[in-house]
Amino acid sequence: MLDAAYQVLLKDGLQATTVDAIAAQAGVSKATIYKWWPNRAAVIMSAFLREAGKALPYPDEVRLDSVFARLLQMAEEFHGPIGTMISALIAEGQADPEIAQAFRDGYISARRRQGVEIVKAAIAKGLIRDADPEVVLDVLYAPLYYRLLVGHQPLSAEFVRQHVDLVMNGLSTTPGAKPARARKKA
Repeated sequence: MLDAAYQVLLKDGLQATTVDAIAAQAGVSKATIYKWWPNRAAVIMSAFLREAGKALPYPDEVRLDSVFARLLQMAEEFHGPIGTMISALIAEGQADPEIAQAFRDGYISARRRQGVEIVKAAIAKGLIRDADPEVVLDVLYAPLYYRLLVGHQPLSAEFVRQHVDLVMNGLSTTPGAKPARARKKA
């Protein structure tokens, strides 16, 4: 059923991803879907989360190289189906409270809990200065979402490099220290 939901999402878009369409694609009844998920939003989020979890893993530590690699991978994924789905889910969430809540609960909040723990560990190890982990996550990730959703500038590898250098310099535990510039992929 999740494969079917994901295929309908990719092929027809979020608006067309109804329980009827998912059931038809999966070859099951609507009742079977409602046995496992309470509503359309829950099925869509389950399908999206399965794919996004594979495509967008968190780094193990908050270090220049790991943050750069993670954000670069995220920027690359944002150019494909994952980015299209995130944009659609955020847009649809403006008019559909169930989609908005499912996206916040299933994707944003779950990932932020994991991110907060990684940031707290980095602070405890002295890898970055003491700061509110929620703010650190916003500073790291918000510019990528902004470029994805607004599209005013490209979400390029060079942008990611400059962004990570700037943020990690600000988070550095050594005032005035310049982190080594993230290297270009060969």
